[in-house]
Amino acid sequence: MRRRLAGQFGLLERVLPWALPAAVAAVWTLHQGLSVDGDSHIFILAGQTLLSSHWSRAFALPTVQAGPLQLALFGSVGHWHAALALVLTVGVALLVVAAARAAGVRNPVFLTGAGVVAVVLGVTGNGLGGHPADAVLPLTWIIAAAEARRGHAWRAGLLIGLSAGLETWGILGVAVLALAPRKRDALAGTVLAGATALALFAPFMLGGHFHMLSFHWYVSYPSPLSMLVPEGTPFSWPLRLVQASFAVCAGVAVARLMRRSPHVVWAAPLAIIVVRLLLDPLLFSYYLAGPNALILVGAVLGAACWTQRTKEVPSQLVLR
Repeated sequence: MRRRLAGQFGLLERVLPWALPAAVAAVWTLHQGLSVDGDSHIFILAGQTLLSSHWSRAFALPTVQAGPLQLALFGSVGHWHAALALVLTVGVALLVVAAARAAGVRNPVFLTGAGVVAVVLGVTGNGLGGHPADAVLPLTWIIAAAEARRGHAWRAGLLIGLSAGLETWGILGVAVLALAPRKRDALAGTVLAGATALALFAPFMLGGHFHMLSFHWYVSYPSPLSMLVPEGTPFSWPLRLVQASFAVCAGVAVARLMRRSPHVVWAAPLAIIVVRLLLDPLLFSYYLAGPNALILVGAVLGAACWTQRTKEVPSQLVLR
């Protein structure tokens, strides 16, 4: 009887961190309304083109600034806004749990709390405006950082390359490959990340209708950049590359300085995203989903580490 109860309790501990956040996210979505808005219609239409015989024209409009993986998702589910809304909110809630677990959190209470708090903070609802990448990519970088740190740089590189398929700036996650034990592995992971990202976009670039790189942004308040240059200043893709270089360098620097700390797996991605936002021509509220998600994982990891230390101190006193 005791063994049966212990087994059931163990199963509950394994299932609860995933089931409860997913359920809360679904209920939240039902309460808010099963719909998507904002830029979603742009990506739904482009995604439907991608999944049609005219797939090569998916990036014919410069306004399509999402990657082929996001377009495929939006195009396949976009007919049913309710299904897309549920996929986005529940998916992000589960990703928060996965990122916290990859960071080293094992306590089911903390894992469950991370997913539920993400819903409360609005992190999971960020994608309903058409930009799930703002929350998804930084969380994905945590998982990639953990893989790189364990010596699986090729897994991390593949994950980062695929993340660029949501939005191109997902490739900035290559900075976390600095956590690989060997420089050779970090280089191999970086090459794999770049090759994977290129493979996702190459068919459209070769198709002759790829106009993503002709898009211009314009510096606007309240972007920090608007305090340095006049509002309305055009911001083109070459400047995006400069912005990306600074963001990657910041991530690499934090990864090297904190490589022995368990918190480096979220601190390095946070450095990337903070520098990116500081140098971005725009600053919308949904941009903050990334930093919020990373700080949430960091807080949960910190709480888990503190709890573990408080349990170890009494045992050390007894041994003495």
